[in-house]
Amino acid sequence: MLTAQNIESELSYAYLHAIASRAGVICEGAGRHTDEAGVDAILRIKGSLAENSTLTQFTVEVQLKATKQDPIERDGKYSYSLKIKNYNELRSTKTGVPQLLVVFYLPKDSSSWLDHSEECLVSRRCAYWVSLRGAEGTDVHAKTIYVPRSNLLSAESLLALMTRFSKQEVLQYVE
Repeated sequence: MLTAQNIESELSYAYLHAIASRAGVICEGAGRHTDEAGVDAILRIKGSLAENSTLTQFTVEVQLKATKQDPIERDGKYSYSLKIKNYNELRSTKTGVPQLLVVFYLPKDSSSWLDHSEECLVSRRCAYWVSLRGAEGTDVHAKTIYVPRSNLLSAESLLALMTRFSKQEVLQYVE
């Protein structure tokens, strides 16, 4: 049996995979070695997303987090505490591959995380994305980061985000 934390992780991947599939973006689970490097999933594009795209084939690395904690909102952003190892990996400016943190906020009551019937499959709550590239360094054990509510991860927002990456736009972290 999976632990509660493993179930949360699997649901966060399922959310990303469903959203990516709906957007027409390839979503692959990361292997054991890339997981050690803080990469849980890889989004892959093959094809032109816009007339002015400069890249037609590229990947984006995604670190997935799931939490049952109610998000605390400050100035239109949700806070999330991230281990410093993960924070430092995601804030690097020395990677040629875009990296994203995706935080899936689940209800506290695990019995309401997922409902299904013959008509629908419903996942409660949603995920948000943030790029931590260029964030300030710190020597603490965990860092509170802020994820804009406007960064709701949907099929439309993911496709728009991938289009930005196809134009080689670099997304910097804004606290």
